[in-house]
Amino acid sequence: MAPIGTASQFDQGALARRQALAGGSGPAALIKNIRVFSIACFACLGGLLYGYNQGVFSGVLTMNNFGKHMGVWVSDKTKQGWLTAILELGAWVGTLYSGFLAEILSRKYAILINVAIFIVGVVIQATAVTRAGASSILGGRFVTGMGVGSLSMIVPMYNAEIAPPEVRGALVGLQQLSITLGIMISFWIDYGTNFIGGTGSSQSPAAWLVPLCLQLAPAVLLGVGMLFMPFSPRWLVHHNREPEARRVLANLRGLPQDHELIELEFAEIKAQSLFEKRTLAEKFPHLQQRTAWNTFKLQWVAIGSLFRSKPMFRRVIVATGKVLLQ
Repeated sequence: MAPIGTASQFDQGALARRQALAGGSGPAALIKNIRVFSIACFACLGGLLYGYNQGVFSGVLTMNNFGKHMGVWVSDKTKQGWLTAILELGAWVGTLYSGFLAEILSRKYAILINVAIFIVGVVIQATAVTRAGASSILGGRFVTGMGVGSLSMIVPMYNAEIAPPEVRGALVGLQQLSITLGIMISFWIDYGTNFIGGTGSSQSPAAWLVPLCLQLAPAVLLGVGMLFMPFSPRWLVHHNREPEARRVLANLRGLPQDHELIELEFAEIKAQSLFEKRTLAEKFPHLQQRTAWNTFKLQWVAIGSLFRSKPMFRRVIVATGKVLLQ
């Protein structure tokens, strides 16, 4: 195969051949790539946790026993707003460190770390029943927000990088589906637990503690399961672990390592990695050395470039505006 100068110069004939070998898109492609589809569904537990956290507190805030325990933090509308919105503030902080974490430690380990952060946040909230609860709820929701906010960025990245192009969009879209599913589940759980001990003054603290603590189950499942999930082939190639990347890619596709489809997809991944490395060498030679500090600085350089370039800035406005209006 001829040397590849940039990702855009990837041989079009080879690309067409890869598409022919892949055998189309749509539901048939998902069935053909059932292993990747299963892994992506499992990783989307991160989205389920985000959706659950977004929805669960609307029900908890109206519970009689929660109002008793939190006092002015429920009766005062400004403080009540803080109890709700601090999750999103934590999520914003989580997205800021996501790129750095995913690049340095891998997408897989970044997911594991954020699951641990999330679990710590849930435990802090669960202690609200034995302390002056508002500080525990506020702190816990901020910490869980960091975890789910970071997961909401890293999980789609992980799904995209393990998926073949013909199903990539569908697997990334699973994240949004899992978020809305999490919101729906939280509403029904709130409805059910609201009746523990009655809905009046006799209501048990379990009415609001159970829905808050139940989210530990999918979090622990995600954390344990991710130990057995593969690394992203793209991350492995970019970190010069090419033999391992080829093995992972072949295992994900259920094909031998010397299969033509594996060869072509591996070449495409390598082309993109070479393009990124050469661009970095040309524009930021002082950041070439792969250290944690250089990676951190490079993340902020990349963020800054989104606002300096008018075409990129327009794209950023469209993307952020859509989410903001949503």
